[in-house]
Amino acid sequence: MIDILQIILESPFLQRALIGALLVAIIAAASGTFLVFRGLSFMASGVAHAALGGTALGIFLQDSGLVPWFDPVLGALLFSVLVAVFTGYAGESGITQKMEVAVGVSFALSMSIAVFLMYYIPPYRVPQIWGYLVGDILLLNNFDIILLGCTTILLAAITLMFNKEFVYVSVDMEGSTAHGMNARAYHYLMLIISSLAIALATKAVGAILVYAIMVAPAAASNELVKSIRGVIISVFLIALISELIGITTSFVLLVSPSAIAGILAALSYILALQIKRIRERVHVSIDDFSSETMEIDLPIITSIDDAHDHEH
Repeated sequence: MIDILQIILESPFLQRALIGALLVAIIAAASGTFLVFRGLSFMASGVAHAALGGTALGIFLQDSGLVPWFDPVLGALLFSVLVAVFTGYAGESGITQKMEVAVGVSFALSMSIAVFLMYYIPPYRVPQIWGYLVGDILLLNNFDIILLGCTTILLAAITLMFNKEFVYVSVDMEGSTAHGMNARAYHYLMLIISSLAIALATKAVGAILVYAIMVAPAAASNELVKSIRGVIISVFLIALISELIGITTSFVLLVSPSAIAGILAALSYILALQIKRIRERVHVSIDDFSSETMEIDLPIITSIDDAHDHEH
């Protein structure tokens, strides 16, 4: 234990990785939970890949001299917010299918823009774009941690402040509107703040890990846990444990920590499905046993004389 603590204290990159894992787990708990409730699990992938298009645009504007001050991070955030707004507009009626289509269109458009701009970007800067796709939690710098930390705090604060409203909007948007709630405002707020958090998490750990961590733990928890608070807590634990195991395994087997974390997060959903199936079988077996017990050797009494005979 002392050796592990000493290694952590002597390795700044490992410290940043652990902080990043904690922050991404909080984002998954605060944002991924409601996206799964809303039926928008694909949005995490759409926003994460939209960041590639925004990054490509930012690099192009910088190198071309058109807007030298435009940072690629701003491009990633801009594209992510546009995806959230477009998705929110398509889903104002509360129909989830329209939102999924909007996410798919945004996904395709952003990736097409990224590929198009790569032809006009210096080759040595192209890996910076693809870095948003793969990512590596062990390569985080101080600026990444600061951006991720600020966004996580903002997301957590807004989620705690409007937790009930987000739940109502996620479960029944039309019903929320009918009860006088400004569901449209909370609808857009939830999508925009989630997209910002996903975009910065993508810069930190890559689109692949973000999609796995945002969706799989929330889907797994939703299968097993009944309360909203329980789902949020379990999502945080699954995401954090997956990332920590990924970081630890990368030192032992020399593999990508993001890949291991993504695999474990996906397996958590498969495991949750199996546990739920076992629960259902046990529940059915208990119900059948109870029904059979009630029907065993019950005397049929058709008259007062039968009742008198039965007593003797």
